[in-house]
Amino acid sequence: MVKYVEFDKVNMEHTVLEFRGGSENVVVTGFTGENVVVNVVSIASDDESKIDELIASQPSEINCREILQDEFRTLVKDSEQIKNINRQIKNTIAKKYDFADEIAMGKRATDDSKRIEYDTFVADALAKGDEIKASIGY
Repeated sequence: MVKYVEFDKVNMEHTVLEFRGGSENVVVTGFTGENVVVNVVSIASDDESKIDELIASQPSEINCREILQDEFRTLVKDSEQIKNINRQIKNTIAKKYDFADEIAMGKRATDDSKRIEYDTFVADALAKGDEIKASIGY
Protein backbone atom coordinates (compact mmCIF):
# COMPACT_ATOMS: atom_id res chain seq x y z
CA MET A 1 0.00 0.00 0.00
CA VAL A 2 1.16 3.52 -0.73
CA LYS A 3 -0.09 6.77 0.75
CA TYR A 4 0.86 10.29 -0.23
CA VAL A 5 1.33 13.15 2.20
CA GLU A 6 1.81 16.84 1.52
CA PHE A 7 3.26 18.84 4.40
CA ASP A 8 4.47 22.30 5.30
CA LYS A 9 8.21 22.64 5.80
CA VAL A 10 8.77 24.84 8.88
CA ASN A 11 12.03 26.73 9.34
CA MET A 12 12.76 27.27 13.00
CA GLU A 13 15.66 29.12 14.61
CA HIS A 14 17.90 26.05 14.99
CA THR A 15 16.24 23.37 12.89
CA VAL A 16 13.87 22.62 10.06
CA LEU A 17 10.72 20.63 10.66
CA GLU A 18 9.70 18.42 7.78
CA PHE A 19 8.39 14.91 7.24
CA ARG A 20 10.89 12.44 8.65
CA GLY A 21 11.04 8.78 9.43
CA GLY A 22 10.67 5.46 7.83
CA SER A 23 11.99 2.03 8.67
CA GLU A 24 12.65 -1.34 7.17
CA ASN A 25 8.87 -1.89 6.98
CA VAL A 26 7.86 1.65 5.98
CA VAL A 27 9.63 3.25 3.01
CA VAL A 28 9.40 7.03 2.77
CA THR A 29 10.43 8.71 -0.47
CA GLY A 30 10.87 12.47 -0.49
CA PHE A 31 11.06 14.56 -3.65
CA THR A 32 13.23 17.53 -4.54
CA GLY A 33 13.51 19.79 -7.51
CA GLU A 34 15.33 22.77 -8.85
CA ASN A 35 12.90 25.69 -8.92
CA VAL A 36 10.23 23.28 -7.65
CA VAL A 37 8.84 23.32 -4.13
CA VAL A 38 7.94 19.73 -3.41
CA ASN A 39 6.84 19.15 0.15
CA VAL A 40 5.39 15.74 -0.45
CA VAL A 41 6.35 12.17 0.35
CA SER A 42 5.17 8.77 -0.76
CA ILE A 43 4.97 6.22 2.02
CA ALA A 44 4.92 2.51 1.21
CA SER A 45 4.33 -0.45 3.48
CA ASP A 46 2.54 -3.77 3.50
CA ASP A 47 0.94 -2.66 6.77
CA GLU A 48 -1.34 0.39 6.44
CA SER A 49 -1.40 0.88 10.21
CA LYS A 50 2.38 1.44 10.20
CA ILE A 51 1.94 4.19 7.58
CA ASP A 52 -0.79 5.78 9.67
CA GLU A 53 1.39 5.58 12.81
CA LEU A 54 4.26 7.32 11.01
CA ILE A 55 1.99 10.09 9.75
CA ALA A 56 0.54 10.56 13.23
CA SER A 57 4.04 10.77 14.75
CA GLN A 58 5.02 13.84 12.71
CA PRO A 59 5.22 17.27 14.39
CA SER A 60 1.83 18.97 14.28
CA GLU A 61 3.50 22.15 12.99
CA ILE A 62 4.13 20.58 9.58
CA ASN A 63 0.40 20.07 8.98
CA CYS A 64 0.44 16.68 7.21
CA ARG A 65 -2.34 16.23 4.66
CA GLU A 66 -2.99 12.98 2.86
CA ILE A 67 -3.45 13.58 -0.87
CA LEU A 68 -4.59 11.45 -3.79
CA GLN A 69 -2.20 9.82 -6.24
CA ASP A 70 -3.25 12.11 -9.11
CA GLU A 71 -2.41 15.20 -7.06
CA PHE A 72 0.87 13.57 -5.97
CA ARG A 73 1.82 12.88 -9.59
CA THR A 74 1.13 16.49 -10.53
CA LEU A 75 3.28 17.75 -7.66
CA VAL A 76 6.30 15.50 -8.34
CA LYS A 77 6.28 15.29 -12.16
CA ASP A 78 9.06 17.90 -12.38
CA SER A 79 11.03 16.58 -9.40
CA GLU A 80 14.66 15.56 -9.76
CA GLN A 81 13.75 11.95 -8.93
CA ILE A 82 11.32 11.62 -11.85
CA LYS A 83 13.64 13.52 -14.20
CA ASN A 84 16.48 11.18 -13.23
CA ILE A 85 14.42 8.08 -13.98
CA ASN A 86 13.42 9.54 -17.35
CA ARG A 87 17.11 10.28 -18.10
CA GLN A 88 18.00 6.69 -17.22
CA ILE A 89 15.40 5.45 -19.72
CA LYS A 90 16.72 7.78 -22.45
CA ASN A 91 20.32 6.73 -21.74
CA THR A 92 19.44 3.04 -21.88
CA ILE A 93 17.88 3.53 -25.32
CA ALA A 94 20.70 5.82 -26.52
CA LYS A 95 23.34 3.22 -25.63
CA LYS A 96 21.88 0.91 -28.26
CA TYR A 97 20.22 3.32 -30.70
CA ASP A 98 21.57 6.77 -31.50
CA PHE A 99 19.32 9.58 -32.74
CA ALA A 100 19.86 8.69 -36.42
CA ASP A 101 18.96 5.06 -35.69
CA GLU A 102 15.75 6.15 -34.00
CA ILE A 103 14.74 8.27 -36.99
CA ALA A 104 15.56 5.40 -39.35
CA MET A 105 13.49 2.98 -37.26
CA GLY A 106 10.53 5.33 -37.42
CA LYS A 107 10.67 5.16 -41.21
CA ARG A 108 10.65 1.37 -41.35
CA ALA A 109 7.44 -0.59 -41.72
CA THR A 110 5.92 -1.64 -38.41
CA ASP A 111 6.31 -5.30 -39.37
CA ASP A 112 10.02 -4.93 -40.29
CA SER A 113 12.13 -7.19 -38.04
CA LYS A 114 14.59 -4.40 -37.12
CA ARG A 115 11.69 -2.07 -36.27
CA ILE A 116 10.06 -4.78 -34.16
CA GLU A 117 13.36 -5.34 -32.32
CA TYR A 118 13.69 -1.58 -31.74
CA ASP A 119 10.07 -1.18 -30.57
CA THR A 120 10.48 -4.13 -28.19
CA PHE A 121 13.71 -2.70 -26.76
CA VAL A 122 12.12 0.72 -26.22
CA ALA A 123 9.00 -0.82 -24.66
CA ASP A 124 11.17 -2.85 -22.27
CA ALA A 125 13.18 0.25 -21.28
CA LEU A 126 9.97 2.20 -20.66
CA ALA A 127 8.51 -0.68 -18.64
CA LYS A 128 11.62 -0.80 -16.42
CA GLY A 129 11.31 2.95 -15.88
CA ASP A 130 7.65 2.52 -14.98
CA GLU A 131 8.61 -0.18 -12.47
CA ILE A 132 11.09 2.17 -10.79
CA LYS A 133 8.49 4.96 -10.72
CA ALA A 134 5.91 2.57 -9.27
CA SER A 135 8.33 1.58 -6.51
CA ILE A 136 8.29 5.21 -5.29
CA GLY A 137 4.53 5.55 -5.66
CA TYR A 138 4.45 7.32 -9.00
